[in-house]
Amino acid sequence: MPERRMSFNLHSAQEREHALYHACVMAVREGFPYLTVGEIIDPPHEMFDAALARQIALHMLIRKFNVPKRRVARMQERSRESVYRALRIIDDRCENPVFLAYYAAMAERADAALLSIFEEAA
Repeated sequence: MPERRMSFNLHSAQEREHALYHACVMAVREGFPYLTVGEIIDPPHEMFDAALARQIALHMLIRKFNVPKRRVARMQERSRESVYRALRIIDDRCENPVFLAYYAAMAERADAALLSIFEEAA
């Protein structure tokens, strides 16, 4: 399936943050290939793996790319508490070396996806 390209205004903080989120979601999707992008962005209530994938994407957005938690909560239309809960869950899971290695691989893919997005936008 061909990858959909994303274009945006490099000078818009809001569009840069959406590009960061897009890069995180695409990287996490590679780690959960059986999930759709839509399931990661808005996980169905019964799909715990989709909820975990979304938590990983949010964690990367905040911890790796330093997007402020309040901004992420606003951007995702979620409560700050749900964002904090996602961070705690993934922080706890990262204490497991196997999960941490898997997370690190997804984070590297997010870097590569972001670089591609920024190169295309330039």
